[in-house]
Amino acid sequence: MKKIFLSMISMLTMGIATQAQQAWVIDSVSIGASAQDEYYSLKNGSQRIENSKNWHLGFTLSPIGDSAAVWANHQNGNAYTKVFNIHKDSSQWNTITLADTAAATLCFNNDQGWFQGAFNDVPSNDAFNFGWGYYDVVSHNIIGDSVFIVRANGIYYKLIIEKLQATAPITWTFSYENLSNPGAAVQKTIVKSPKYDNNLFAYFNFATEADTNREPAITDWDFVINRYTTNSVGSGQGTNNNIVGVLTNKGVLVTKAKPVHVDSAYNNYATYTASMSKMISVIGWDWKTLASIQPISYDVPDSTSYFMKDKGGDLWQMQPLAYSAGKMIFRKRMLFPLAVTNVNSNIQAMNVYPNPAQQNMHVLLDVKNASKVQVMIIDFTGKIVSSFSSSINSGLNALDIPCNQLSNGNYVLSIKGENMNISQKVTISK
Repeated sequence: MKKIFLSMISMLTMGIATQAQQAWVIDSVSIGASAQDEYYSLKNGSQRIENSKNWHLGFTLSPIGDSAAVWANHQNGNAYTKVFNIHKDSSQWNTITLADTAAATLCFNNDQGWFQGAFNDVPSNDAFNFGWGYYDVVSHNIIGDSVFIVRANGIYYKLIIEKLQATAPITWTFSYENLSNPGAAVQKTIVKSPKYDNNLFAYFNFATEADTNREPAITDWDFVINRYTTNSVGSGQGTNNNIVGVLTNKGVLVTKAKPVHVDSAYNNYATYTASMSKMISVIGWDWKTLASIQPISYDVPDSTSYFMKDKGGDLWQMQPLAYSAGKMIFRKRMLFPLAVTNVNSNIQAMNVYPNPAQQNMHVLLDVKNASKVQVMIIDFTGKIVSSFSSSINSGLNALDIPCNQLSNGNYVLSIKGENMNISQKVTISK
């Protein structure tokens, strides 16, 4: 029995630390009066403010598996950068004129993920078709075959994205020509390394004919407030409405708690965090509603909050409070840091709440791979007083542990599974 007890104490010293809920912190992000994008980190605050009119095209720097996205700058209205799919290929380059826009299809970015920009907005059932070009199974590059017309700075250009090189360093090659002042095509390349090693996108400006690094490092921001297009219900009349809202960084997970008081949502956070989404517009625009046109004012209901797993793996609750003149005021609180020191473990993060517990205890697990686990409550004599088995999925999981049959006191919570053997001291206090 002594060996069992000492073993449990040893596991506790190597276990996962938890932290109590922190106090609310009020902060804000804004598109500003002169049109800007503000990148924000839940942990470290504002990371960068950029003029939203200093780019026209955005080229993804993620692997080809992320859909080789090319975005257009709709952040200052859908007319700021227009992309026309003129339904012509590279062999017709010399025949293209401004008249081709008459029968063209306008293309728009997708607010579901960073994987589809306007140049990917070309419907196809072919998995190798990325809109502007096709994946080559031999070279593993994407080879461009479609010509587009792009309107930027009031000037129309014909443009072809010639190639996305898949091997390091990731390299984009594209060419364009001014349709109002025909001449030799201008060819540009954008190389990921070393200029863009830590960025989600590289951005190109037709006026300066240069690409630029205008984002914080991908690890340093969680969301951006800007203008973007959406087809979501209620966003406006027609389709591809241009609105002000929040888009989250790649890899940030979000879920909405609505309509429910923020404290009630927190007390039942396991219900919400069990199904977090990678979709970048979960926060989006509809946390605010138009209250008056003259003068323009907005209402922000107090029954909406969001749970967010940030780029560092910490879990937060964020609640919009007010919106005026492009400025979103919100408050945030960290629920607990999700951090595990054993990198070989299947578990990436864990937290137990509430601790001390009364009737029920909730366990939040963030795991790499699906697994079967054995959950046990062990008293300090080594006796198993409660035990059950469960199947968990990759990602965030919530386990509920009834405690109403347990006596007050200290216990060890043990969870075992494939590449998983963790324990934590818990307390029952009724």
